[in-house]
Amino acid sequence: MEEKDTQVLGISTDARPTQVAYAASVGSIPYPLLADFEPKGAMSKLYGVYNEERGTANRSVFIIDKEGIVRWKQEFGNAADIDPKAIMAEIDKL
Repeated sequence: MEEKDTQVLGISTDARPTQVAYAASVGSIPYPLLADFEPKGAMSKLYGVYNEERGTANRSVFIIDKEGIVRWKQEFGNAADIDPKAIMAEIDKL
């Protein structure tokens, strides 16, 4: 991602200890994980992806430029639906 001058971040509504345990269970995650936990889902709500019924954020990918403008957004049913190549193609359009 460095050659694209791009940073990947993971954000979830889980508490930090839960994120650490998850990362350990999958053998580590190669990007920072941020907690949208307190207040629960505050950032997810701002970005319109918080699911009140489940109390979690919908799985989503955002491309945000250096000025903080959302250039692309997509929500996914599950992690298997996320296509990294399609996301890279969107980044290439910037």
